[in-house]
Amino acid sequence: MYWLSLRLLKFWRSNQGRRLTIMTVPDGHGSVKTISIPVLGLYTGSTILLAALITTCLIFYNYYSVRTNYATTFDLLQKKNNQYEAVLEGSKEQREVVETLLTETEMLRERVKQLEGAFRDVNKLLEQTGKKSVPLPPLPEKQKQQVVSKPLNTQYGINRINIFRSTKTAAFAGIAFATTSNEYQPEKTDQELIAKLQIEIDNLKTLLPNVEGKSTQTKNSLTKQKYSLDHTPSIWPVRGYISSSYGWRPHPVLKELKRHTGIDIAVSRGTPVKATADGKVVSAGWSSGYGILVTIDHGNGLKTLYGHNTRSIVKKGETVKKGQIVAYSGKTGIATGDHLHYEVRKNGRDVNPANYLP
Repeated sequence: MYWLSLRLLKFWRSNQGRRLTIMTVPDGHGSVKTISIPVLGLYTGSTILLAALITTCLIFYNYYSVRTNYATTFDLLQKKNNQYEAVLEGSKEQREVVETLLTETEMLRERVKQLEGAFRDVNKLLEQTGKKSVPLPPLPEKQKQQVVSKPLNTQYGINRINIFRSTKTAAFAGIAFATTSNEYQPEKTDQELIAKLQIEIDNLKTLLPNVEGKSTQTKNSLTKQKYSLDHTPSIWPVRGYISSSYGWRPHPVLKELKRHTGIDIAVSRGTPVKATADGKVVSAGWSSGYGILVTIDHGNGLKTLYGHNTRSIVKKGETVKKGQIVAYSGKTGIATGDHLHYEVRKNGRDVNPANYLP
């Protein structure tokens, strides 16, 4: 590459300023005409023209190659389609039976997919609630069978049905149909094979509702558990040390023994205050001794209060999530210094917030 660059640079320098002059001399009267073309321009134009020609040839070559391959593939598909139509026309009764089995199989496939999706949701809920995920329970061993068939007289081959494999959460191989050779001769066991396949499908249709029912019950139970966990205070609203505990204490401002309905967490002014559970804001604003107070209703009789803030950033009626910032700490109201007053109420009565801290 370096050598080529040097050669090109040398060529450009040696031909810089050089021009090619073409003269036209008429046979009779007239003036001599000359055309002067820069040598570098001539070479550049020739190179571009050659590159364009090569590119055009490649495009046409690829186009015809793709067109040829497409035509070949189309012919093969057309032959297969013709063979398939001939097979279908061979036996209308057998075709209807096979189509019925195929329809039922597709329906069962969809139910198995829905079942797998339900168990994915269950495992996700298990992880969110701190529990270990579980696999989809397999069907009973007596139902785990394989039916290997010979080709049918409709010129179809029924490959195999795998109901459920113990190494997988849920697997349904279904019924695969493949066109057989034109030299095939019908056999007498076709009806027996179809009957066996029908039995397998009926068994699966019987067993699937049981598994689906269990997965639905488990999912509903875990959903309720997750909802309860999400709506139960379980994190610190701010990170700091508890400067005043829950219960009776000498009031720091009023200088008399009063019951402290929450805990005070010492933090610097402007510290983000987070909701300790999912819920709905029932008040956000000034509230006498609490100063700027945010109150969140979490359902099930639980409420949390966040007092003495410099400002709140949520409004009444707003829905909040656990860990969402709802205010910034301060010392508004009756307070001697910057801190957060955190309070938990159960059915209207204050309880010790320490019981809800990790």
